[in-house]
Amino acid sequence: LPSHTCGNPGRLRNGVQQGTTFSLGDRVRFSCNPGFFLEGHALLTCQASPGHGASWDFPLPVCRADDACGGTLRGQSGVISSPHFPLEYGNNADCTWTILAEPGDTIALVFMDFQLEDGYDVLEVAGTEGSSLWFTGMNLPAPVISSKNWLRLHFTSDGNHRQKGFSAQYQG
Repeated sequence: LPSHTCGNPGRLRNGVQQGTTFSLGDRVRFSCNPGFFLEGHALLTCQASPGHGASWDFPLPVCRADDACGGTLRGQSGVISSPHFPLEYGNNADCTWTILAEPGDTIALVFMDFQLEDGYDVLEVAGTEGSSLWFTGMNLPAPVISSKNWLRLHFTSDGNHRQKGFSAQYQG
């Protein structure tokens, strides 16, 4: 992309995008269809990136069904855990958490407990340098440091074999 544009931030499943220009200073607003709530920032602004180029100031939000797990977490510190932790999580779970820190800050994520069905139930962590990190099995993952002021955790489980799940502490 040219250095003065961010490109389309993406389609929002179960939601609506308002705004059709994606250059420096432009804004795009998102809202969700009835029965869904917006998780993340409703308003994204195209801004200059360090070095040269442009990028959106926040990740694309998500429209979540009213009864779903996950959420947006703000503040200097907190804990994220799989549904029903320390009891077993349910089958066919699909949870997304977004941790937001102040602009310019990074986020440290330290796992205190981690037990997922190896190869079938997965925790994906995005917002780090490079591509997403994928965790499964019984080994406690190493601490994760964000490369931006946000981290997104996406937990999915298959249709059988449940485990204890995970618990992690985050700190801005």
